[in-house]
Amino acid sequence: MASPFVARRGIDILADIMQYMEPAASRTLLKNLTKSVPAIAGELRKRLFTFDDLACGDARGLQRLLKQITLRDLALALKGANEAVLQALASNMSQRAIEDLREEITHLGPRRASEIEEARNRILVTARQLVEKRDLFIQRGRPDDRTID
Repeated sequence: MASPFVARRGIDILADIMQYMEPAASRTLLKNLTKSVPAIAGELRKRLFTFDDLACGDARGLQRLLKQITLRDLALALKGANEAVLQALASNMSQRAIEDLREEITHLGPRRASEIEEARNRILVTARQLVEKRDLFIQRGRPDDRTID
């Protein structure tokens, strides 16, 4: 049987590496690639798993994710988050959990962007683990588009 790396393209390998880079470094790399080779940058964007992709998570997987992350991380991560992410997560929470989350967000007050990014990264680490175990499925775009599973 052939190695799983034989069939992989360089862009897939780069996307895997970028998933674990510091977010600022990843954004800078993507920005520079967009200027020099926009087609590759576009392909990379399709392969990168971001916090906003949680808006496309399946209900059962998002429920598993919510059970494994802290309320504080969730509250931090949702500060300034995309409305679609808020809706996807809230629709998988009980009314009581939503009330607790609102209270925690209010209690936290203003926070540095770096704190928010760190909380999002901790959540993404857990989300990636769930994706790898096939406990969370992310369907971005049309059904015939690439699925992270």
